[in-house]
Amino acid sequence: AAEPYFAELGWVGAPAGVALPGPNTRWEADGAELVANRPLTLSWDNGAGLVFKRIYSVDEHFMFTITQEVENKGAEAVGINPYSAVARWGSPEASQFFILHEGPIGVLDGTLKELSYEDLREQGVISYPTTGGWLGFTDKYWLGAVIPMQTERVDARFVHTRAGELDKYQADYVGGSQLVSPGGSISQRTMLFAGAKEVRLLDRYAAEYGIKRFDLAIDFGWFYFLTKPFFLFLI
Repeated sequence: AAEPYFAELGWVGAPAGVALPGPNTRWEADGAELVANRPLTLSWDNGAGLVFKRIYSVDEHFMFTITQEVENKGAEAVGINPYSAVARWGSPEASQFFILHEGPIGVLDGTLKELSYEDLREQGVISYPTTGGWLGFTDKYWLGAVIPMQTERVDARFVHTRAGELDKYQADYVGGSQLVSPGGSISQRTMLFAGAKEVRLLDRYAAEYGIKRFDLAIDFGWFYFLTKPFFLFLI
């Protein structure tokens, strides 16, 4: 698409010569489709001792859970870092509703971060080391956000680049290096929400998965906090 809006995840930081999954990787699937409450597993062997798996599951409200596994069948230990990202190409038009934030957003180290696309264009990269939390992009009705394990220390960023006349925005995080020993394996879980911002739904996810202040994705500033009981009553 000319201005896609998408998420991606994988591994970075491998030693030279170690092949990691990339945009042209041909995965093998254990099923024909991903449907709500029926996981789908993708597998890829890099031909040099590492076998990668991604286990996807999704519920009816578009909360995805992705578990990445790496098995080392080789003779050498390999250190790699997990990453997850939401990318948005092109600058969306905001609704200009004065009490509503639209743009880069996250809760990082327990603090709400709200940035404008203009802020990001001016600064290029804005970094926030954090334990847990979440980050992504919010619209009037929709949210795209990646969510690390809430006990995990990660380096989170909001990034802007430009390709010709096209603005590219990304919200991402990179986790710490994990060592895959010979004969061993590692596992990493990421969550991705790509759905509608419903108050009760985000409150439920915050409670069910322990996601820190996930309800702040529905942000009307001070107005929301004063009237949240009324919003809940209405729905």
